[in-house]
Amino acid sequence: MKVEVLLTNNFNLLPPPSNVNFSNTVCLVIDVLRATSTIATLLGVGVERILIARTKKQAFKLKKIFSDYILCGEEKGLPPRGFDFGNSPFELSNLDLKGKRIILKTTNGTVSFFKAKDAKVTFSLSILNMKYTMDCAVSYAQKNSCDILILCSGREGNIAYDDAYTAGVAVKYLLTKPVRNLELQDSAKLVLSVCLGEKSIESALEKSYSGVYVRRIGLGKDNEFCAKLNSYNVTGRLKIEKFKLDNSSEFSDYSGCSRKIQKNKNSQHIELLVLEPFVCSDYL
Repeated sequence: MKVEVLLTNNFNLLPPPSNVNFSNTVCLVIDVLRATSTIATLLGVGVERILIARTKKQAFKLKKIFSDYILCGEEKGLPPRGFDFGNSPFELSNLDLKGKRIILKTTNGTVSFFKAKDAKVTFSLSILNMKYTMDCAVSYAQKNSCDILILCSGREGNIAYDDAYTAGVAVKYLLTKPVRNLELQDSAKLVLSVCLGEKSIESALEKSYSGVYVRRIGLGKDNEFCAKLNSYNVTGRLKIEKFKLDNSSEFSDYSGCSRKIQKNKNSQHIELLVLEPFVCSDYL
């Protein structure tokens, strides 16, 4: 089992190695500050499903269709006007969201799920759900003869220290598992070195650009919250669902479509990206 790490979701800056085949990987998406921590929190408090939007415009369009969904996310770290809530895991952890459905749009993390949609399976990974997600990923990869690909979201197309560090925590945990033929690529060894060089999770997150920025905008409690290792025994698995629209032209820019919008004389469909809780019992 090969383990590769992509340090940013900007494939123009750092394209995936030529030998990486998404369709034969278990892909783990990381945006620890804060999207995948938010996802772990939402699912951990009982949210039923999370609909992923790539842009704010798409988020509002989805809200018009799915009016009962709660609109969450951020722009420059803060909730955009018209959103119900922001992207603060600490804040969301204190709300009663059991059974609710969410539309989520963030600057970096939600973009990564569009990049990872062609993987054999994609999970959402953070410090908060590290052990549970990694156990699911390893078991799934072994049973399906897949490699593991860790996709760091980065920061606006650039490498983010907090994501690289979290990827290192994942690789470190992999080394404790009885994995057959584990083969760490250089990128995995690199992030492992980053992880081993830090004194604590919280200090690693705090020193990153994202950590400094989150504290600067008054949300420093998120840094502390996102550093809580294995708080939730839950992970989100990415699904692609067909949805029938009366006017699919409104979603002509929805990059979640694995194929172009399908049309016939009776219906028009798009494919939506959805995260739902994944039960690992079948794989452990």
